[in-house]
Formats: sequence, C-alpha cells, structure tokens
Amino acid sequence: MYVVQQYRTMIYELTYGGYRLGTFPTEAEAVRRAGYLPKGRYTVREWEKDGEFSTFDPSMNKCYCFTNK
Repeated sequence: MYVVQQYRTMIYELTYGGYRLGTFPTEAEAVRRAGYLPKGRYTVREWEKDGEFSTFDPSMNKCYCFTNK
C-alpha cells in the first residue's frame, strides 16, 4: 500500500488599494517587501497554486491587512 501525500504549493500576493504589487514564495517575503514601499494599508493573501491555476478560498486561505508605518 502506497501513501501519497499532497503538499499544497502556496504563493502570497501583496496588494495596495486593490492593485497587485507582486507575488512572493513566502508570507515573510511579501511583508518584508512592503517595508520598502510608502506608508499605507497593505493586504497579503495566500493563494494555492495547482498547476497552471491559482485559487483563493477564504475558508481555507489566509488573508489579512496591515498598516505599514
């Protein structure tokens, strides 16, 4: 009997005012990159990458806003 483990590949999107500023391989990288940008309220969303498609499900994936001071 073989056990197949599925690992979810995640990417993290950084947005400001509804505009996508970039996608990053880690959540920490997205937050760090916001530190180089002007002050404001940013949003980080966790997207699941499945082959050619990326999906965001609010019940499964993280989404939060933070203020860059």
